[in-house]
Amino acid sequence: MSDFLSNFNKDNYDKQPKDEKESVTSNQTSSQEQPPKESFSPEPKSEKKVPSDSNEHIEIDPNYQRKKRKKLIIYIALSIVALLLIVFLYYSIRYVDMENFVGEPVADARTWANENNMEIELLQEHSMEYDANQIMEQDIEQGKNVKKGSTINLTSSIGPDPEEPIELPDFSELTASEAEVWKNENKAENLQIVTEFSDEVEEGQFTRFVMSDEEISKEEYKRQDNANVYFSKGEEVFEEDIEVPDFVNKNKEEVEQWAETNEIEISYKEEAANDIEAGLVSKQNIDPESMIAKNDEMEITMSLGKAVEVPNFASFSMEEAASYEGLTVTVRQRFHNNVKYGNMIAQSIEPGTELTDQDNKSITITYSEGEPYLRDYRGQLEGDLPRLFYEDYQSKGADISYIVKYVDASEVKGTVVGMSNFNSFVSMDYTVEIHVSNNEDADPGSFDTPEGNEAPEEIEEELSPETEGPEEEQIEK
Repeated sequence: MSDFLSNFNKDNYDKQPKDEKESVTSNQTSSQEQPPKESFSPEPKSEKKVPSDSNEHIEIDPNYQRKKRKKLIIYIALSIVALLLIVFLYYSIRYVDMENFVGEPVADARTWANENNMEIELLQEHSMEYDANQIMEQDIEQGKNVKKGSTINLTSSIGPDPEEPIELPDFSELTASEAEVWKNENKAENLQIVTEFSDEVEEGQFTRFVMSDEEISKEEYKRQDNANVYFSKGEEVFEEDIEVPDFVNKNKEEVEQWAETNEIEISYKEEAANDIEAGLVSKQNIDPESMIAKNDEMEITMSLGKAVEVPNFASFSMEEAASYEGLTVTVRQRFHNNVKYGNMIAQSIEPGTELTDQDNKSITITYSEGEPYLRDYRGQLEGDLPRLFYEDYQSKGADISYIVKYVDASEVKGTVVGMSNFNSFVSMDYTVEIHVSNNEDADPGSFDTPEGNEAPEEIEEELSPETEGPEEEQIEK
């Protein structure tokens, strides 16, 4: 303190500025007024004395060395951090931690490999555990350092083996949900579970099994084969909210368009209608303005126009039947053992049938000619007999035939000279014997046919049983 006050002598004081003088004076006054206090100053640990002027006072900071060491430590730490950062950056550029791709899509692994400039060697195998294109194995464990630019080996799934045979269960004993579980467990992706409405099978129960390829049996089924298993959704019930229009006198196209729009099952039938034009609706089995539901059935009757009713021609004569209006009538005559001549035997269309313009209006009426009557064919040529027997008998339903016996006669060869029976009624199945001249030397112009087709006396004598003649030849026709 004394040293400090010694600096303030009169000379120094005079040299100080006025403000400083006032400050010093003030300080001295205050110091004189206050009682003296003891001051304790810590002894410095070390002081370094340096030469100085008598007017300067220098103090040494005792924390200087500590601060210097602290700065050095900080510099060293920063250098280490920078070095580690450089090493980390280098390591990050050159290496990467391997990720776990097991169970992940192959596309994710390829994306990661492209980002890190790496190659992938991919091996594909069938698997029941992993879905197709999922990674099953990797040759480098998760977290292991991998140098960028290297190649990693992965094994991916291509799904279950499509060629593997699968034993199908008895679907009739399974519900739809149980069949779905079986499908997922066996990876049968080509087996479709289909539900359909059924009026007979309870909901959720099996209805049918269909293989797409009919040549493959259920015992030969493989995972790659396509098949459908159908289960019932129960009976489909629709609300009756469709109003039925009046289709009478409407065309068929209007009915079909309405039915297609509202999903109504339409069945058609046709019948004659005298008051409805042909091709238009004449009847409908459900009244107009009635309410029906989707998939209901409805019957529509289409008009065939005005009809002609076929009468019973049994009461008509042949002339009346042939001229009947509205029909094309063909009259035929046939022999009959039980139906008298002129009576009807049959008609090709039943009485009461209605025929329209769309029908064939041709009808055949068959009348009876009574019992067959065998005519006299003496004097006719043998060559005309087939035609005559067909026209006179066989075309009219009588099975009448003949046999030929050649005899010696004065008539020219081939002339009928006798018959075992003629000009009489015979049965429907009858055979007559006809004698034909065998004379090749007769003059065709020297013989006149007797009147009434009667054979000459010479021929009758030859045909009599008592007459002896040459051996006769019989030919059945």
